[in-house]
Amino acid sequence: MQRPLLSLTSGRLPRARLLSTFAAAALLAMAGCGGGGGSSAGTSSGGTEQPTGNTGGSSSGGTTTAPALTLGNDSFLFAPDASTTRASLDSVGGGTALFARWDPNNPQTALKPGMKVMFFGAGQGCAFGTEGPLTALTDSALSSVASLTGMSATATAGMHWTPSGAATGCADSAQTQAGSSSVFVNAAASAGGVAMLTTSGVQADGTTPFLGPYGAAGQDGNGANTGILGTFVNFRQVWSASDPVQPWTGTASARLRSVQSVGSVQTNAGAGETTQAKQQMMATFLNLACVNEVKANGKPCQIQYLLNTSIVRSGVSDWSTVAWFQNGGLSFDPAQGSIPVIDGPIKAAGSQTLDQETGLSLFTSQGQATQHGTFANQAFDVTISFDQLLNVVRMVTAKANGVSVASVTDAQLAAEWGSGWQNRSQWILLSADVGQEVYNPNNTRRVEIGGGFRQLFAGTQP
Repeated sequence: MQRPLLSLTSGRLPRARLLSTFAAAALLAMAGCGGGGGSSAGTSSGGTEQPTGNTGGSSSGGTTTAPALTLGNDSFLFAPDASTTRASLDSVGGGTALFARWDPNNPQTALKPGMKVMFFGAGQGCAFGTEGPLTALTDSALSSVASLTGMSATATAGMHWTPSGAATGCADSAQTQAGSSSVFVNAAASAGGVAMLTTSGVQADGTTPFLGPYGAAGQDGNGANTGILGTFVNFRQVWSASDPVQPWTGTASARLRSVQSVGSVQTNAGAGETTQAKQQMMATFLNLACVNEVKANGKPCQIQYLLNTSIVRSGVSDWSTVAWFQNGGLSFDPAQGSIPVIDGPIKAAGSQTLDQETGLSLFTSQGQATQHGTFANQAFDVTISFDQLLNVVRMVTAKANGVSVASVTDAQLAAEWGSGWQNRSQWILLSADVGQEVYNPNNTRRVEIGGGFRQLFAGTQP
């Protein structure tokens, strides 16, 4: 059901879409419930707020200092603090209950609005297609996760999760097994945040985690996402609300910002093997006119941005020499209704990430560049102008019609996206995410990434 990986020998990294393609598969299989637009945790819902963490940097474009966050109906902010409780997580993003599962496969539950803690991988001793629960971490496991992620765990009561084998579809021997990949929320004034650990292979104590990378059959039974294990914290919005999050209203740009850390990373690989670990921030935007007018014709009606905040790969020490990493790209998933995904590196502040094929501008950095090791509390901050969004709209349309971008007509754009393709108010925020993925084709070696985020913002920047 998921996007097949691009071959590692093709020159580009394996581009798993564990969460994004699941969500895309059933995006419109259910209608969102009512509710307002923006939402936040531990922060005012209106006005502006000065960003926390490192907000600028220097590049060939000079030094850029990011503006204060614009909060309100056209923005979403999650920033845990001392006021955050387990109960408050249920209502984040207009939701009614926190969703926490591994390998979710029911869109009626997984795609409701709200906060979601999800793990994607293969459970040892579990049948293909099994969806399983999460359980609380032990005190010792919580301490270990805090150490590996570099995130404080002083106030996590009821807010820590790891995959459990206590599921229908798992063998008796798996019923008492649990994680090691984990997530916790720390509710503290100065050290609030979300810790995330994605780990595979033989651990320090000689055991192998219950949930590991997908095997040869992959996630769909046909080899998709073989060798991939993922951890995601997702915030799905009420896209059908009367006043959804509309980042591009007026003359504004969309903004995606996350203050992140990586406390540890390992990419152990044997001879002739490639392994990889990465952390990312993501946002998906939906065109409402497209949904109403042409979705029935099989049109995707959405664009997802997957931006690498940290990537480490075995055998790579100087990323400036890796040709495929210098630009972004557009990819599709035919099995998911040709969902378009933009992914690529984040450049230094003031620099744009361009599309490898067309040279068109995709997004602009006003924060830190993609990292390749451990770091603490760095602000990754990008803007997507409406012109940059329309570049992608035209790129997708060109691919659909087999023509160059320069040859795309307004009629073709309307047929692909509906009459509101260039209407700023028709483009709304569907979801925002922070995720981790490891690629480990040989599960006898330890490949992992431990990190997390203090803040995730997706919304408007006037």
